[in-house]
Amino acid sequence: MNDISTSQLIFEPRCLSTTIGSLPHTDVTRGTDLMFESTPEIPCWVQFPKRTFHENMMVQFTEGMPGLVEDGDRIFLNTEAPDFTEQLTEFFTRYLAVTEHGDAAALDHFAISSRYAAGFSVFIDRLQEQIVPPVALKGQITGPLTLGINIVDQNGRCAYYDNQLHDMIVKTSAMKAMWQIDQFGRFGKQTIILIDEPSLINFGTPMFITVSRDDIIRDVNEVADVIHTQGGLAGVHCEANTDWSLLMETDVDILVFDAYDHMRAITLYPAQLRSFLERGGSLGWGIVPTLDREAAATETFDSLMVRFDDGVGKLVHNGFDRELLLRRALITPSCGAGGVLTEPLAERVLSLLRQISTTLRTRKGFGGT
Repeated sequence: MNDISTSQLIFEPRCLSTTIGSLPHTDVTRGTDLMFESTPEIPCWVQFPKRTFHENMMVQFTEGMPGLVEDGDRIFLNTEAPDFTEQLTEFFTRYLAVTEHGDAAALDHFAISSRYAAGFSVFIDRLQEQIVPPVALKGQITGPLTLGINIVDQNGRCAYYDNQLHDMIVKTSAMKAMWQIDQFGRFGKQTIILIDEPSLINFGTPMFITVSRDDIIRDVNEVADVIHTQGGLAGVHCEANTDWSLLMETDVDILVFDAYDHMRAITLYPAQLRSFLERGGSLGWGIVPTLDREAAATETFDSLMVRFDDGVGKLVHNGFDRELLLRRALITPSCGAGGVLTEPLAERVLSLLRQISTTLRTRKGFGGT
């Protein structure tokens, strides 16, 4: 599955599948079972946003942030709290203890508890029961841009634009990723952490007029670098017509894009994509639709295979090697399934995902890992 180059470990998933993370289910055991059934080679702990407010992607990775306040179904950072400075100092002290001294106790302060991610501990328990061991284990975090834009202070100002809060959010994302890799470490498998950045679709619009390309690359790289220091692979998942050239310039290993609705977006930057693949990058093909109930209900295995083959064909037409594209292909849903889909539709998506991955691997002779 992996080829060793002189400079790095190259990840070649060879059309194995994994999920983005979320399901609409509220039964944690049921949802976890479904995930293992559909993506046993690269299983992923499941997010259950409909189970509780704390599993909303804008909340799930905020646990332990200095100044965090819950107010009904919303959160904010109260920088005017009497002990905010003390909390912030403790936060950065622990961060340095982890990154500079490998302090395991300090890392535990960045844990994701069952209150915020009921599926994580169930996932860990189930991993110990697998007869056929997985090839890799996948986790996820909400990225620093998306968190920073959506979390506000007590006055309603985006945390992203406050230098101190911005730095804290980036480092929180990095530590949540590092904690997951640490938990996965006992299984001795390759780890993938996907950085979910849906807010990147607004980059370049008036909404983000003061956010620079360098800002985003720096933040993503800070998180990716922590993942890499722990031996993990870093991926980014975005939606729609994201400026993929920006992400191709980062240090991430995997780009997961919407190959169902927005295949053209990935073809607009051939030079950058070529450089990304040449340095060992892989593409996550989000070919099974999850953002449209009708599409999730009516698309078939055959129709999605045609769409996937057409997408590969477009890149081949632009001069990319078909064999390389398929070796570096990870098959995923177009987005998380925990948003608009019903439970039956999400289960249909998982079934299609499994069929497509299995068929592509059989067709290409990718039986071994």
